[in-house]
Amino acid sequence: MRVVKLLVIILLIFTNNLLVAQPVEISVQVLQGFSPQAKLYLFNGSDVELVDSTMQSAPGTYYFILKEGYQQGMYRIDVGKNIKLNVIIGEEQFIDVSTVVFAPEDSLKSHKSIENKIYWDYQRKKKQHKQHTWFIESLMGYYSDSVMFYHLLEKELSNQNRMLGIYAKGIVEQHPNLLASKYINLEQRPIVPHLLEGEARIQYLKDTWWEGVDLMDSRLLYSPSLQLRLWNYVELFFSENLDKEEQDEAFINGISRLMSMEMLKELKIFFRNNLVVGFTDTDYQPVLEYLETEQFGTIIPLKKKTPSLCLKTLSKVKVGEKAYDFSLELPNKQKVKLSKIQAKYKLLVFWSTWCPHCIETLPQINDIYESYKDSGLEVIAISIDEEDNLWKRYIKDMNLNWVNIREPISEGSKVLVMYEVNETPKMFLLSKDLEILSRPTTRRQLEVKLKRLTR
Repeated sequence: MRVVKLLVIILLIFTNNLLVAQPVEISVQVLQGFSPQAKLYLFNGSDVELVDSTMQSAPGTYYFILKEGYQQGMYRIDVGKNIKLNVIIGEEQFIDVSTVVFAPEDSLKSHKSIENKIYWDYQRKKKQHKQHTWFIESLMGYYSDSVMFYHLLEKELSNQNRMLGIYAKGIVEQHPNLLASKYINLEQRPIVPHLLEGEARIQYLKDTWWEGVDLMDSRLLYSPSLQLRLWNYVELFFSENLDKEEQDEAFINGISRLMSMEMLKELKIFFRNNLVVGFTDTDYQPVLEYLETEQFGTIIPLKKKTPSLCLKTLSKVKVGEKAYDFSLELPNKQKVKLSKIQAKYKLLVFWSTWCPHCIETLPQINDIYESYKDSGLEVIAISIDEEDNLWKRYIKDMNLNWVNIREPISEGSKVLVMYEVNETPKMFLLSKDLEILSRPTTRRQLEVKLKRLTR
């Protein structure tokens, strides 16, 4: 019995020794390099953390040693003068990097590190692919989609994407256990069948976006590509054919779909936290509330769903709620209540002359107003400008013949507080009884909602 226990202990010790990463030596040679110091960083998402720094041992020559227990992942070597080299450090014990100072990325070589040789070859192939596709897309911009040559270019673009996908797939199949293969999979997009177009193409991407990505490997956290892939996935759920509330629901459905996949807890937390940051300070508050209060598997919610939290979060500008009624002072000094304005639909637009996005958006809203005013739409444009003359001149120059009022921004403005105007432009589409019908954030979302209401 003692012999068996001793064998088990020896086996455990041996196994643990295999699991402990051995020291890694990193050699960097920059021909014609002159920086006296080099720094080594580890990627953590899209951020980098300083790991080590070293002085050159000879002109353009630097050495780093990563001790036992180092984190496998994507590292960045900074040798000054804006020369930054991305290096994969997996299980290889020696990483050799050589390049030329005047073409650092194109000249990258590694004689002993298979990981990095494969990864850099892929990056060069991807760079060529990007140049080719840019040229094709530029040509497509000169032709109408009704011209045959346009469709020939479109077919060639699809072929270029497919060729890169086949190249990447070949690398991964040949080297399935390398960290480089995991990172290449992370960067590579699904290959869409040529016959799929429009919504069918988008649906295919949604269904296959995470195929081939090993969500059980924590080393993905140490690549900048994970965050980029996450947001490219979220973008698949954005559609110009949705109104604001449908768009909220689409984002939530996409996030729910991702978070229900089998993955490491650390990756799930990474996704949740990045999405929270991304949706904070946007008009997609229902999405943010979902991210903060939903329990994704064993992850504790950031906030508990309580009546007080819901009241604070949703306030009085939730779709379906009654909007705050207030008195408007028109340019002719006449006063009228919002509820007394005779219109089937009332669009509140908070804006300012010093807001570039407002100046871009208002003419678009004016076009929509001209199209829907006979269907019962009235626009109440509320400027938060302090200068009266500048506001009046803009209204006159742009020929904005709707209800124009000015509510200078101040802490004492109840209107701005009740409508939570912390940015411009901000829109609320109301019924004649002041029920909030929608909170569009784009011209297209407003147009989609009005089209459905008036058909």
